[in-house]
Amino acid sequence: MSSVVPRPAVSVIPLRDGPDGLEAFVQHRATTMDFAAGVVVFPGGRCDPADEAKGAQLPLPESLVVEHVRRWSDLGRQVPDAAAAARTRIATGLRELAEETGHVAAPADLHPWDCWVTPEGVPKRFDVAFFVLPVERTGPQPRHLTSEAVDSRWEGVGSLLDDALAGRLRLMTPTRVLLEELRALGTVEAVLALQPVITGVRDDRAGARPRRRQVTRPV
Repeated sequence: MSSVVPRPAVSVIPLRDGPDGLEAFVQHRATTMDFAAGVVVFPGGRCDPADEAKGAQLPLPESLVVEHVRRWSDLGRQVPDAAAAARTRIATGLRELAEETGHVAAPADLHPWDCWVTPEGVPKRFDVAFFVLPVERTGPQPRHLTSEAVDSRWEGVGSLLDDALAGRLRLMTPTRVLLEELRALGTVEAVLALQPVITGVRDDRAGARPRRRQVTRPV
């Protein structure tokens, strides 16, 4: 039996500073879903063909595209057009965020963060690019819109991990590892300052966290 080819996808992690530490906007997925049923996730979804066309048309500064290409460069993958791939990821993230939460983000506010590939042996596999998105408490906020979840809301990163440990909610391995890393960093400022190396995670083997900062290579 051949392995299922992972489909490109994007997940956005909205973050803000709270009185007790970092808060993330998460979705509590419906138990009727055929993938990740009943677990807590970040907003996101698969890359659609229209996202590639939309990404090509986005009026992005060249410096932003170059930065995103650099941030994804440690994945070690041969892609025909790295700039086009970066644009598609941005377009997908913006679309999914708007559709699922109503939040309209600026492309420059999507910061590349990680990449996880669903392990083999399951009927649905995804190659998920994660972004972090800083959200000001005094500005527009994401809200619950998606029918794929029974609720969407801001929750403390530490509280989510504590509730998962106590069995009050379920987290998939990528979500848990990312939340643990974010808790260790503590603030939105520290998260944005890290710019970690993104090598991609397979078989849910994440390695040591928090990761080291990516080295800026001369062009």
